[in-house]
Amino acid sequence: MAPVTVTSILFKDFVNDGKVPEDNFVVNKEHSIDPETDVKDAQICIRLLYLSVDPYMRTRMRKMESYYLGSGFEPGKPLAGGCVAQVVCSKAAGFAEGEVLSGMLPWSSHQILDADAQKGLQKVEPSMLGEVPLSYFVGVLGMPGMTAWAGLKKIAEPIKEGEVALVSAAAGAVGLTVGQLLKHVYGCKVIGSAGSNDKVALLRDLGFDAAFNYHTTPKEQALKEAAPDGIDIYWENVGGPVLETVLELCRPHARIVACGMISQYDLPDEEKYGVKNLFNLIGKRIKMQGFVVGDYYSELGKEFVTTMGEYVQQGKVKAVEHVTQGIENAGRAWVEMMAGGNTGKAVVKVVAKDPFPVKK
Repeated sequence: MAPVTVTSILFKDFVNDGKVPEDNFVVNKEHSIDPETDVKDAQICIRLLYLSVDPYMRTRMRKMESYYLGSGFEPGKPLAGGCVAQVVCSKAAGFAEGEVLSGMLPWSSHQILDADAQKGLQKVEPSMLGEVPLSYFVGVLGMPGMTAWAGLKKIAEPIKEGEVALVSAAAGAVGLTVGQLLKHVYGCKVIGSAGSNDKVALLRDLGFDAAFNYHTTPKEQALKEAAPDGIDIYWENVGGPVLETVLELCRPHARIVACGMISQYDLPDEEKYGVKNLFNLIGKRIKMQGFVVGDYYSELGKEFVTTMGEYVQQGKVKAVEHVTQGIENAGRAWVEMMAGGNTGKAVVKVVAKDPFPVKK
């Protein structure tokens, strides 16, 4: 294989408050890799196929201790996140040329990984190549899908058929999967909130019992109409006034799965919303628990891959993707995702041609 120019997306600098601008993602093409001469013993060379843009990355863009991975991005170095990659060259035991991997990787089109960097990578089951899109492994079959599945399993369960569930930011990567699991696997009545009429229509098409546009419909009115007897399960992606409203509507022994609070991510501390009615947690015996999905991989990872794969193949969970072409556009894709410009999982397709297109 001839030498290849490496395209990387570098992190410019920390942004503690306010929105992260697109120019904070710097396209760099200043070095190349020759897989034939640069790969040493116990190393592999990979090329990125797909990369994921996700809200949790915002915390790594502040100069602070991250709740997710323990450190911020390093200015002048590539960002990193969930990726799907293919082995181009291997001098490491256990990896073969052509194999497809998923895991947390730097945003560089090509890279050489030593033994330590290889540890967190998972091989995509060969039988699934060409059966489902590779992008699913950073979406419904990757970290967002695991987030939905593990959060319900570890925090919301036991879930009774017919319980009323609300999902905020329901047209995002995690919200769509949560809502479909609650509806088609657990048998709940599911309500979703989203930021446009098109997203509301999508939620209804995927089986949500009710959905509303929070920009045009007062949340109190929408929830009282959709859940007149209250809410049993709330999947929290938004925070702020929405959480305050839901606490008033929760039934006794409701469960709140605190996954994210995207409405608060860009705000300085003095502007963050202070929820005023937390006493409801006591009086209504509400269980509210936050979590980080990485805590559950060792316990539930293998079961998740098998179970969610079955749900996808059975049509119980349908993947919806918002795909941006080209790694050079990854910064724009992330900024648009944070502004709600995506419907479903926001993914960047790094390669021009997928090596394993889904069989017709």
